Amino acid sequence: MLRLIWILLLVIESLFALEIDDSVTFNELLSHSEIYEDHNRSENIRTIQNRKFEPNDKALKGYGYSPNFDVWIRFTLTNKTANTIEKIMEYSNPLTSYVDFFEKDELKKRDGLLNLSKDRFSLNPILEITLKPDESKEFLIKASSKITTLIIGVNLWNTKDFYQKEMYNQILLALFFGAMVITILYNLIVFLATRELSYLYYVLFFASVSFHHIIYEGVASLYLFSNQSIVTFITYSSVIVAMPTIFLALFTQNILTLKQYPRLNKILNYLLILYPIFIITIQITHLYQYRSSFFVVILLFLFFVTCYSLIKKNRQARFIIVGWVLFVSSGVFMYLSSRGIYHIFTSYPYLTEFSLVLEIIVFSLALASKIKMLNQEKILSQKRALLLKELNHRVKNSMQTILSFLLLQKDKIEDKKIEDILTNLENRIRATADLYSLLHTQENMVVVNINKYFSLIVENIKNSFKQENIKIDIHSDIIMDSEYVVYCGLIVNEAVTNSFKYAFQNESSGQIDISLYKNKNNYHLNIKDNGSGFKEKSKNSLGLDIIETLALLQLEGSLDIKKDNGVEIDIEWGRK
Repeated sequence: MLRLIWILLLVIESLFALEIDDSVTFNELLSHSEIYEDHNRSENIRTIQNRKFEPNDKALKGYGYSPNFDVWIRFTLTNKTANTIEKIMEYSNPLTSYVDFFEKDELKKRDGLLNLSKDRFSLNPILEITLKPDESKEFLIKASSKITTLIIGVNLWNTKDFYQKEMYNQILLALFFGAMVITILYNLIVFLATRELSYLYYVLFFASVSFHHIIYEGVASLYLFSNQSIVTFITYSSVIVAMPTIFLALFTQNILTLKQYPRLNKILNYLLILYPIFIITIQITHLYQYRSSFFVVILLFLFFVTCYSLIKKNRQARFIIVGWVLFVSSGVFMYLSSRGIYHIFTSYPYLTEFSLVLEIIVFSLALASKIKMLNQEKILSQKRALLLKELNHRVKNSMQTILSFLLLQKDKIEDKKIEDILTNLENRIRATADLYSLLHTQENMVVVNINKYFSLIVENIKNSFKQENIKIDIHSDIIMDSEYVVYCGLIVNEAVTNSFKYAFQNESSGQIDISLYKNKNNYHLNIKDNGSGFKEKSKNSLGLDIIETLALLQLEGSLDIKKDNGVEIDIEWGRK
C-alpha cells in the first residue's frame, strides 16, 4: 500500500515537474503548473502548502480587470544533467500589481507594478534561479492585481537569450514611442500654426493612447516614473483608459463635421457629458469591472456615426472607418487576452504597436483630406467674395449713373416742390449707394462699420440742405451685419431729412443725436432732435411712412415716436 502511494506521488510530481537543460533556450512553465485561487486572500506561504491545487494546461491565464482574489502558481523544475544550470524565470505581465516569487517556502523576490524591485532592469518581473546537477526545486508564485488586469504567464529562459530578447524588445519599444512623440509634437506645431481643432484632438488622442500604452508595456514604471507616481496613475486608471475614447470621439466629431447631422451630433454631445460622470462614479465606488460598459456604448455609437457618414458620402469617413476598425480590434484583443479567452499577443507580440502606427497613417490621411477640402472651400469662398465685390461695384456704378441722370434732371427743374422731392429721392439712393461703396472698399463684405456708414449719409444730407448751424452727433462703435445696415441707413436718412426740413425752421441752430447699440441679442436705434416737434402725423408724411414700414416689416421690430419737445424715434429689434 505504501509502495502504491509512493508511486502515485512520483507520478503526480512528474506531471507538474519540468526537466530543464542549457540546450533549450525557452520553456513555457504555466502549462506545467498547478494553480490555486485564494478568494479570501488569507493564505501565506505556510498555509498554502496544505491547499489543493488544480492542474493547469494553459500557457496563459486571464482573470480580467482587478479580480478580488490572489492566484498561486506551483511547479517543479528538475536538472538531470551533470552541470549546474542558471536560468531566468520571467513573469510575462508588467501590469500585475504584486508578484511574489518563492523557492519552496522561502520568499526570494517581491516585485510587480506597484512594488517594483530596485534591481530590476527588465520590463517584466524576473527571478534568477540556479539548479545544481540532479537537483529538483519547487517554486511558487503569488500574483494579485489592484485595479489593473491580471494575466498570468510564466516563462523560463537561458540567461544570455533572455538578455538579448529583452534588449531587442526595449529597443523596438523605444523606437515606437520615439516615433509617437515626434508625430505628436509635429502635429501640435501644425495645430498652433493653423488653429485647426482636428489637429488638437489628433494630438490629444495619440498622446493619451501613448501614455496608456507606456504604462501597459511597463516602460513607465521602469524608466519614467517613481513607484509612488505609478501608484497614483493606477489609482486613476479609469480616467487614463477613458481619455483616448473621449479625444477619439472629439476627433471623429470634428473631422466628420458632425454639425451637418444635428441629431447625431447632439446625441454624441450628451454621451461626452455623461461619460466623465460615469467614470467619476466608477472611481468613487471602485466598481472597476464595469468601466468598459459605457466605453462600449460610445464606441458603438461612433462606429454607427462613421458608417452613416460613409453612406452620406463624407470623404473623411472612408479613413475614419479604417482607423475605427484598427482601434476597436486592438481593444477587443486586449480584452479577450485579459479574460483568458484568446491570447493573440503570444503569436503577434507587437500587434498593438503595429495597429497604432496604421492608425497614425490613416488619421493623417483623414486630416490631409479635410485640409484639402477646406482649402478648396476657401478658394471657392474667395471666388464668391471676388464675384460679390464685383457685383457691389457694378451696383454702385449703376446707382451713380441713376444719380447722375437725377442731378441732370434736377438742374433743369425750377419748381421748388418738385426739386425737394428729387432731393429726397437723391438722398435715398445715396444712402444705399454709400453702403455698396463701403462694401466694395473693405475686405469683409458681410459686416459694416455703423459710424462710418451713418457719417456718409449725414454728410450727404448736410450738403443737400446747406444748413451749417445744425450739429449732428453719431454715437455707435459697433460692427453690424450688412442685412440690417441698409434698413438702418434708410431710416436715418428719412429721420434726419425730416429734422432738417421741419424741426428747425424758426431756429438759428439745432442738435440731432443718432445712436445705435446692441444689448445682448437686441439692437436699439435712437434718433433724436431738439426741434419744434409736431402734433400729429401729416397725411403726406412719406418719410414717417418709410420709417414705420422699415422698422415694423423689414426689421420686424418695435417703433416708438415721441413728438413733444423735439422728435425722438426709438426702434428695437432682435436678430433673425
